[in-house]
Amino acid sequence: MNRWNTADTTLLCAAMFFLASVGFKIVFPSNIIAEGLLFVTEAALVGGIADWFAVTALFKKPLGFPFHTAILPRRRKDFVKASVLMVQQEFFSRRTIFKKLGDFKLMPRITRYLAREETRKLVTTELFNVVKKFVAAQDKETRSKAVANELRRIIRDIPAQSLIDDFGSHFKRNDKDKEIFVGIVQAMRKTAAKPETCDKLQSILEEYANQRTQDMGGFSILMAGLAQMLDLVNFEEAARIMQVQLLKLLDELAADTPLQRRTLNECRLKISELTGTPEFKDLVERIQIDAAKALPLEETIELALIHLENQLRSPDKKNLGGLLMKIFDEEYSRFLKLLSEDSKSKLAFEKFIDELTARAALHAQPLIGTVAKSALDRLTEEQLNNLVYDKAEQDFIWIRLNGSIVGSVVGLAIFILIKASGLSI
Repeated sequence: MNRWNTADTTLLCAAMFFLASVGFKIVFPSNIIAEGLLFVTEAALVGGIADWFAVTALFKKPLGFPFHTAILPRRRKDFVKASVLMVQQEFFSRRTIFKKLGDFKLMPRITRYLAREETRKLVTTELFNVVKKFVAAQDKETRSKAVANELRRIIRDIPAQSLIDDFGSHFKRNDKDKEIFVGIVQAMRKTAAKPETCDKLQSILEEYANQRTQDMGGFSILMAGLAQMLDLVNFEEAARIMQVQLLKLLDELAADTPLQRRTLNECRLKISELTGTPEFKDLVERIQIDAAKALPLEETIELALIHLENQLRSPDKKNLGGLLMKIFDEEYSRFLKLLSEDSKSKLAFEKFIDELTARAALHAQPLIGTVAKSALDRLTEEQLNNLVYDKAEQDFIWIRLNGSIVGSVVGLAIFILIKASGLSI
């Protein structure tokens, strides 16, 4: 505002022309040209001064004139408020924000950025680091106690009947009870096939025969001894025959035969009857309580957490860290595939991004006004004047130029009218 400009030069020229016209009029008082020139330059000077006064009065007091001048400094608060509203409602209105965001097309840019190998590595590494830091930050002793207490509570609070029913349904549904039955039969067969089993059977037969003989009296003892002497009763052979028959029976029970199915159904029926008794339910409840107390959950969980932390320190293909990185990488590839091939996922993600950016922009709208208000409030009067003046300097200069130009034209027109009408000035 304090720089010399074209309007100042024009006003100075108008003043010099006016002074020259006054001298010319004094020298040639009756000359119509001198009279007209004085009239025109006077009008140009008055118009230039009036517009200089008007423009200057917007920013300060011209020549100290106090009435309705320095409008901008006086109405500073209103100006700041209007500027903030203009920034918020015009430059950053909802319509403008949504239109700009719609024209920007964020989705293709985001997809291309996510598909870059550097982005993939950055995301998977950051996810792994988050898990690693979370595990390392845990107080393992406190965490293990908390988890152990929760597990004990869960074990104790499971209804015994529900536990019985769930186990029974699981075994029946997956034929686990049949596997257990076959496993028991096969274990029994291995034991029955041993030579010691035959010896045991022989011993049982001999003991049984001796006991029966003694119970029947002296004659029976005599006849039993005579039968053994004549080899009429061979306990060893009888034991081998029993062992062979027992093995055949166990083989039939281990195979898918009618005998196995009948035996298995009978076992299921007896187990179902057993599990329905109050005594069995009490037994299960006691087992739950004892298991909750006896299980070394704290030590196991703490060791698991320590092992997990060690596995995450240096991930490779052989440990949990490497497996976790592989999972993250596979899930990232799956995510990119969904964005590129699945139209529903792509549309949902695009809608999410649009809503997120729109909400962020709308939340930033009041912040923009706050920033603008803070910036304008910090300006001094001179800085505020210069800020406004610099934005329309050429227009203000032309206003002043137009004052001199229009004043001279209007002055010339009035002079011609006066002379044409025959009036004197």
